[in-house]
Amino acid sequence: PVIMISGVEDMTAVVKCIELGAEDYLRKPFNPVMLKARVTASLEKKRLRDLESVHMQQLKVEKKKSDKLLNVILPNAAASELKATGKVVPRRYDDVAILFCDIVSFTTFCEKHDAAEVVDGLQALFTAFERVTNENEMEKIKTIGDEFMASAGLTRTNYTPLLSAVKCGLGMAAATAELDVDWQVRVGVHVGPVVAGIVGDQKYQFDVWGDTVNTAARMAGMGSPGTVAMTYDAWLKVQDECQGRSLGQIDVKGKGKIELVECTGVL
Repeated sequence: PVIMISGVEDMTAVVKCIELGAEDYLRKPFNPVMLKARVTASLEKKRLRDLESVHMQQLKVEKKKSDKLLNVILPNAAASELKATGKVVPRRYDDVAILFCDIVSFTTFCEKHDAAEVVDGLQALFTAFERVTNENEMEKIKTIGDEFMASAGLTRTNYTPLLSAVKCGLGMAAATAELDVDWQVRVGVHVGPVVAGIVGDQKYQFDVWGDTVNTAARMAGMGSPGTVAMTYDAWLKVQDECQGRSLGQIDVKGKGKIELVECTGVL
């Protein structure tokens, strides 16, 4: 801090010193006791400003961490809306593809391996799934145990959501085969309307609901490992771009007997 000491009595000159950044001004002849008091006060104000600056910098760092964590937990569009308005308005989306992917015989694997091996395997697998999901213009919704859930056409624009989901599912199966774990995955997809929003106040959870979600979840257990199972009606939307085979009429919980198809590749 700078304290000006001068014999100049012109008030304009005093004001000019302050405008140029002087902390204080004393006129000659000055009192040493008063000068010491002014110096002490100036240094204290400087110390407080430095503390405030450090505190503000820490707040900026913490805000960046918070924003980054929020973008990990929520889709980017939902995170941006939450930061801007403090809430995310629930919405209905008409043409959304939902994908569920789970690991075959995962419970048996857990019983035969230690916790570290199980978690390390899941970490490697789900990291690969996140990469495949992003490559196919989809969004990860959440993981539930050994199950990975993703969507296409929700908060991220996608003009072929079901085809993206099929490609993503096949990509997940391929990625699983490349990892050093003896796992196979089953994938189920469906397309249709969903409702999406955030639940919870202390721990945010972005989620989707509706018959489309329930049907996709049912499909995940119907096909062969490495394929993507769907209803026949869904298959009609992608049959020109995909290879598949009929599974016939199968009794699906909550749906009764419906014809299913498993997709084995893309054309």
